[in-house]
Amino acid sequence: MIQFFAYPESVFCAKVRIALDMKELDYAEVPPPDGYGSTAYKKIVPAGSIPGLKDESAALSDSNAILEYLEETAPSPALLPEHPVERAQVRALMGLHDTRIEPSVRAFYAPIKAGKSPGDEVYKQLIEDMSAAFERLEDMIEAAPYAVGHHVTLAECAFATTFSQAQQLASLFGGELKLKPKCQRWWQAMQSLSHAATSIDINRKAMQDWVAKFIQVDA
Repeated sequence: MIQFFAYPESVFCAKVRIALDMKELDYAEVPPPDGYGSTAYKKIVPAGSIPGLKDESAALSDSNAILEYLEETAPSPALLPEHPVERAQVRALMGLHDTRIEPSVRAFYAPIKAGKSPGDEVYKQLIEDMSAAFERLEDMIEAAPYAVGHHVTLAECAFATTFSQAQQLASLFGGELKLKPKCQRWWQAMQSLSHAATSIDINRKAMQDWVAKFIQVDA
């Protein structure tokens, strides 16, 4: 059985979980022993980071590397298109997720951990910055109904929980994530995917609990 090392509040872990579920693979999800970066965990996954995956002789880190491994070792259902251009488009979206979109969401974590109150001006700016980051997606996706055409791909695995967490954080701090029409259609399509919906729910509950460790906000 695959060992999947994850924390429920991580969107990087969520995208791996969604792919595992979509491919109907047998896995056990567990937290890294003694926490990520620990000596015990590094004995299993040398990078010591999450998500991590142990599958027979493979000990993998980096969410995109894990997704590519799953696509190659469990090719059905395919989560990469057949056409090279479309495959490149999916990978470009995954890169944008990791370098631009997710960091705009993660920017909330520092002030939350610092205990800044929900009314602090820092959150207003972060909501505006996050909305601007999501706006970059509008010209890159088809939303017909999925990012690259009519089939679910790794792009949906990457973005579904990030869309949810972005909206959750904006709402918790009195704002709104502004999505343009194609992004709105794409978000609706992602929510209709049962496996994505499962991880969205896991992540929302975990984030609610995580934020509550540092500050009091309305649910």
